[in-house]
Amino acid sequence: MKAIKLLFIICVSLSFAQCKTIKLTENAPFTVTGGTYHSWVGGQPGVKGINVIIGIENEKDVSFSQLFFMNRKETVSLETKKGKKYIVVNMNTSSNTLDEITVNKPEKKSKEKANKYPFTLQNHEAVISYQYKGKTFYYKVAKLKKTETIFYP
Repeated sequence: MKAIKLLFIICVSLSFAQCKTIKLTENAPFTVTGGTYHSWVGGQPGVKGINVIIGIENEKDVSFSQLFFMNRKETVSLETKKGKKYIVVNMNTSSNTLDEITVNKPEKKSKEKANKYPFTLQNHEAVISYQYKGKTFYYKVAKLKKTETIFYP
C-alpha cells in the first residue's frame, strides 16, 4: 500500500513539474511606441505572408529574440530607420513552403509538438520575447494596427 502511495505522489509531482506557465512582464525595460501589421501577397500563386513592425525606445541592455503573433513564433530583427528603432518580423504564410512539401511526416509532427504555442492572443496582440540581465522575459503588445495588404507583382 505504501508503494502505491509513493508512486502516486511521484506521478503527481512530476506532472506539476512539467506544467510550466509563461508569465508576462507588465513593466518592460523598454518602451513600445506603437505597432502595425499588414499582409502581403507575392506574384506567384500561394506566396503570402505577414509583416509586423513594432516601434521601441530605451532598449539599452535588451536583446530581442522572438515574436509570438497569430499562433506563430518567429525570430525578430532590429532595424533603425530615420533614427528610430523597430522590431521587424516577416512571417511567411505561403501554402507552398518546404515544410509542407517534406516527405518525412513523423519528423514534422515532432517539430510541431516541440514548438507548442504558449499564449492565447487576439489578432491584434503579440508577445515579444527578450533577454535582460541574463534572464528571458515576455512582454505583451496590445493594439497592433492592421494596415492595408500589399500586393507585389
